[in-house]
Amino acid sequence: MAQTIDMDAIRKLTPAQRIALIEQIWDTLAEENAVPVSKAVLDEMERRLAKFDADPSKGISHDEMMRRLRELR
Repeated sequence: MAQTIDMDAIRKLTPAQRIALIEQIWDTLAEENAVPVSKAVLDEMERRLAKFDADPSKGISHDEMMRRLRELR
């Protein structure tokens, strides 16, 4: 079923609203496991997890990570 997207309506959204729309679209892909992950990315995730498992005290919480990311803006 083909659907059309009203690009003019999208352009009228604020940047924050467009980002929210992108997040919603991305979430639908994640729900379907439609985003391929390369072996290199999986290997890096495994490396980081092993590093964390070896010394959890060097990890940071999700809240701390989000705070740091927000500071980068």
